[in-house]
Amino acid sequence: MSALKHFLFPDHAPNSGTVKAKCKYCPTYISGNAKTTSNFVTHLKRKHRDIFIQSKSEDGTQISQTNISNFTKSTSVSKYSANDASQMQITDALVSFVAGNLTPLSVVESPEFKTFVESLNPKYQLPSRKHLSTKLLHQKASNIQSNIKEKLLSAESVCLTIDLWSNRQMKGFLGITGHFILDWCMKSIMVSCKRFKGKHCAENIRQEYEEAVACYNIADKITNIITDNASNMTKAFDFSLPGYTCNNEGKNSKSDSEDENDESELEPINIDFPEDDLPKHGRCYAHTLQLVVRDGLKYHFT
Repeated sequence: MSALKHFLFPDHAPNSGTVKAKCKYCPTYISGNAKTTSNFVTHLKRKHRDIFIQSKSEDGTQISQTNISNFTKSTSVSKYSANDASQMQITDALVSFVAGNLTPLSVVESPEFKTFVESLNPKYQLPSRKHLSTKLLHQKASNIQSNIKEKLLSAESVCLTIDLWSNRQMKGFLGITGHFILDWCMKSIMVSCKRFKGKHCAENIRQEYEEAVACYNIADKITNIITDNASNMTKAFDFSLPGYTCNNEGKNSKSDSEDENDESELEPINIDFPEDDLPKHGRCYAHTLQLVVRDGLKYHFT
């Protein structure tokens, strides 16, 4: 039998060159290489003769010298290839975990996380942080966006809810959510959620909305747009000609931006817009109710 089974080798022993292995029966480290392993046999003979004789009698032959590289290869676990189905399935689950929980990308470099993954499946190869950030996450985002486009194109009509807010660092974000019925089931999906740079004016909000709608090619499917009661939101979605606001009933009046004291003899022109061409803009009922309650409490306690 081989003398190498009585020693503990490093996890990644070199195929050539000197390697040190610890004896299982004493704290001694023995040096050897791929070509010469007699040092291990000699140590057993001198320090652990009883084990040496017992091993020889059990096997019926002399303890042989085995190549170190062959010994370490037999104990190591072969990893999945990059195109292996199991490797790809686990990697997809890992990307969903990182993205879904907003987990730092450095988690794949954590020794504790590597140990955890190794204990679950020793054959799995963890992707590097760079590969995760530059390729895997982008592929996942592209697949999700393609799936959203497919669902939106299958819907007959879509209702959008739009909100603009700022975080504690006063960085603006614009979120657009789509709601539609598909296969007799109500569906809600995130159409867009991105940084909003610049002034929170109606023109910029309208521009971001149009870019999101054009990305998914659903401009002709939108029937309703729901926002809060902020003035910039209501102005952004008054689908009208410049200088006029639309009341969604085909009638138009001068916008608030016009000077009330304008003595011009020009009268506002009433234009009948086709009802199906423009989405209807509505204000969020919950937000309106919140404002009513807030104002009621304000006047009650003053």
